[in-house]
Amino acid sequence: MTPPIPSTPLSDPQWQQVQALLRELDERQTLWLSGYLAASPQPRQATQPASSGQQILIAHGGETGNSQALAEKLATQAHESGINVELQDLAQLRLRQLGKKSHLLLICSTHGDGDPPEPIQPFYDALMDDSAPRLEKLQFSVLALGDSTYEHFCVTGQQLDQRLEALGAQRLHPRQDCDVDFEQPAAQWTHAVLEQLPQKDTTSMASASQEPQTAKTPLYSKQHPLTVEVLENLNLSATSRRTPIHHLELALEAPDFAVAPGDAVGILADNPPEQVAAVLDACGLSGDAPVTIDKQSLPLVQALRQHLDLAIPSSRFLTFWAELSGDAELRQQASATSREQRLYLKQVQILDLLRQAPATPSPQALVDALRPLQPRLYDVANSLDVIDDELHLTVKDFRYAIAQRQEQGVASRYLLTLEPGDSVRLYPHRNARFQLPEDPQAPLILIGEGTGIAPYRAFLQALKQRPDAPPVWLIFAEQRFEEDFLYQNELQQAHNSGVLHKVDTVFYQDQPGHTLASPLLSQTRTLQTWLSQGAHVYFCGDKERLSACEHALANQLGDDQWKPLGKAKRLHRNLY
Repeated sequence: MTPPIPSTPLSDPQWQQVQALLRELDERQTLWLSGYLAASPQPRQATQPASSGQQILIAHGGETGNSQALAEKLATQAHESGINVELQDLAQLRLRQLGKKSHLLLICSTHGDGDPPEPIQPFYDALMDDSAPRLEKLQFSVLALGDSTYEHFCVTGQQLDQRLEALGAQRLHPRQDCDVDFEQPAAQWTHAVLEQLPQKDTTSMASASQEPQTAKTPLYSKQHPLTVEVLENLNLSATSRRTPIHHLELALEAPDFAVAPGDAVGILADNPPEQVAAVLDACGLSGDAPVTIDKQSLPLVQALRQHLDLAIPSSRFLTFWAELSGDAELRQQASATSREQRLYLKQVQILDLLRQAPATPSPQALVDALRPLQPRLYDVANSLDVIDDELHLTVKDFRYAIAQRQEQGVASRYLLTLEPGDSVRLYPHRNARFQLPEDPQAPLILIGEGTGIAPYRAFLQALKQRPDAPPVWLIFAEQRFEEDFLYQNELQQAHNSGVLHKVDTVFYQDQPGHTLASPLLSQTRTLQTWLSQGAHVYFCGDKERLSACEHALANQLGDDQWKPLGKAKRLHRNLY
């Protein structure tokens, strides 16, 4: 039985961690630790609440890392101004904690076309629930991140902003909605909210320079990627498949590049040279023309190749090109309602507009009008504890229809055409909610489709190193057994060696009517047994199919069995 928490500055999870550690120590170790803590001066942390009694929380939520990076930057700026703040992930925030805060600065993205980021779903649900507490003592402001090409642009941030107001919280500063080029509006919002936070006191100002940084700057990031060499690029699927799936092996000569099984890497893809040449030709511009991006001077051809989205036109670009070209149709589309405009922009690409209405912009004006090219996340398919000098990725050729033609995704097209000796720019992306359980004996139920097998391959490699690995049940789905059983030999070896205890497969075209959930629904008693033994359930792959699978399982088991899994953090989702 855990003893009651005495009066302490520790949070509930911190107190539980202390108790767990003390249970593992013998008397000699406990005495040493108490003496060490008593004798050691403890540095003040910038994440502690302000001494003035103001409880200022900076909270972030997202899936790509942008919201976290902005929150950490805001926390650092607050610290430099002598303002003590607490920095926390919405995925770990309990709603009742807001009642103890005086100020909330919330930075949150919208996933896809209007969904909350999966990691923050518990907080989002709790805030929206009718039982949510009143927050009259809280002042807040929201920075919403999104993509204006989606109909429900920044809707999650908007919903959180409205709900906080409905619960009685007072708006410190109006909500700021940001598109993919969020740097400037985010900086403006940051400046505004810092100006309105409680007056700094001289004590905190005097000590600010002596305190450590609020957040450690990562060694590798979107702004500072690592360049690695391609070792192998192998087609895992049949050559006849229209959308092949490849296995990439990248050289990793950076021992400080930190990714664990379940994490991803952000890939900074290049636009195809022929697409860059077509844009230059359509605009009548030279690739040697100097331009500036983020205060860096570079040739226009490099800007178009590495930094700018040449596929998806934004509303801003539509307006820019309509005015520059004087084209009547484009001007009409630029003045249409936002909904009509979004529908139109989903049917065209940048080159379609350039060719429809020829014009010659200045090089810098073209750069300023285009959206920044966003990184794409790919799950790491190997464990660095097993293969420490390589990164493995599983990449599917992504296709989509537009203007009655098939287009390839920027990142998949780029990765699939790489050859040994080519280089790739990337950075680590932590996926804290998709890690192996803290309990090393907890059984695992791994449900994946297609490239969703990638993190499970890393899981199995890591588990193979454990002397007493837990039971693992894999459910894998693809199109055809003969063409699409990804990593079949490795999975067979894992099963033969006992790392994989149970394997079920679904091949849609070979088994009409079967779904990803079918093996589990036909073995409900087995599933219940695993869950009763504390199994964690993982979902990875296509969002639509994996969500349908989870819905079918929840219906089969009932809310009384399924909902407690989420509350116990035994459900893990990595959907795209």
